[in-house]
Amino acid sequence: MRWIIDFIIHHRNISSLALTVALSGLMITAQPASQANIARYLTMTIFFPVYATISQVSNFTSVYSENKRLRQELAETSVQLQMAREQSSENMRLRGLLGFAETSLYKLLPVRVVARDPSHHYRSVIVNGGSSQGITVFMPLVAEHGAVGKVIQVMGNMSMVQLLRDPANRTGAMVHRSRASGILQTENGRDFFVRLRNHEDVRAGDTITTSGLGGIYPKGLTVGYVTSIDDRSNPLFKRAYIDFSVNFDKLEELFVMRLPPQWSAHRSEIDSIKFER
Repeated sequence: MRWIIDFIIHHRNISSLALTVALSGLMITAQPASQANIARYLTMTIFFPVYATISQVSNFTSVYSENKRLRQELAETSVQLQMAREQSSENMRLRGLLGFAETSLYKLLPVRVVARDPSHHYRSVIVNGGSSQGITVFMPLVAEHGAVGKVIQVMGNMSMVQLLRDPANRTGAMVHRSRASGILQTENGRDFFVRLRNHEDVRAGDTITTSGLGGIYPKGLTVGYVTSIDDRSNPLFKRAYIDFSVNFDKLEELFVMRLPPQWSAHRSEIDSIKFER
């Protein structure tokens, strides 16, 4: 019996032809009643399993195609949802920024960050506004929650902004509650503090704002909040460490304050001063 099955498997073409010829001859020579019985028998034993297999393959192909289509639709819907969430988040940010602009005493120009300093603790950004929009060097920039930096280079439609967290950007700051003034500094580029005289009144939780000294930033822009105080390392000065009110890692929409340096109006007078030797 085994050899018969092996023969049929290895010679399936000939076996199929022989079976077809035998069945055809049997159907031709048989009586009509016998032909019906043979047809029913063949349907149940041979053709039905083949049909069922073909039907299952067809259904599987259809399910696969449907699954592929649904996965594509799911991906498209997911992307649309992400874009909708981003647009919603952006609308909320812009509403907050516009609300800030409406209450500001200065004329503000909205700009968007288009590039960043590639360093880990980046110190500057590029915004999509320049001399064509009336921006000049030293104009300060703000976000919804406080001061960001100042313009240090201007092109036609772009400007470079030096951020407050640039160690070279020494910004005049003060304790909003006590009005004690100092300079915003850092020694490692990560931890920022305001250097104050040792007798000045400052506490953890105090708000630090721009002091207006230096002629770049107007007085009162929020810089950050005091987290801790070091008054032991120096007998004359103490450090009020702060957390910035602005998240510099997530800058997107900013405002340029159309405010020229306060000393620019007096530049001719300053240049005309002659010092005696």
